[in-house]
Amino acid sequence: MDLILIFNLIRDIPYKIPLKWKEEDNCCSGKHEKLFDLLTKQNCKVRYRVCVFLWNSLNLPLKLKKIPHDNDCTHTYLEIYLNNSWKVLDATWDKELKNLFYINEWDGKSNTEIAVKPIKIFTPQKSLKIVNDQDENLIKKDLEVNKRFYKAFNNWLDENRKQK
Repeated sequence: MDLILIFNLIRDIPYKIPLKWKEEDNCCSGKHEKLFDLLTKQNCKVRYRVCVFLWNSLNLPLKLKKIPHDNDCTHTYLEIYLNNSWKVLDATWDKELKNLFYINEWDGKSNTEIAVKPIKIFTPQKSLKIVNDQDENLIKKDLEVNKRFYKAFNNWLDENRKQK
């Protein structure tokens, strides 16, 4: 299968943060896990990258900003090894969110933009550890603090998708 088609297929899954353990994950981590699996099946060399960003760096409406939540958050994306170098591959925001965020298009050979503004980018080794260390207790702890914000964020995205 064409790598660009694979990227677009995953990118255009509607972004949604899961609100409970084992719910389908279509936020950055879940979408990039799917992309990782598909690219690996195509014999591509890929690796996870994780960065930290601030929610308030996104252009969120005031009603969302006012909901108590952790401002710092991790973001997962991939790197793919092409032409003797690692290229950023970020399929986070689906095309239906074009009125809210920059939507990555990928030409199959260049870097894409990281979907958020990173304040810290972890090494590939530390990124893999962060990805692998996700467990039920960690997710439940995060949801205790952020679930109301995540739910409102998901709803805001859905509202904006309908306004095309």
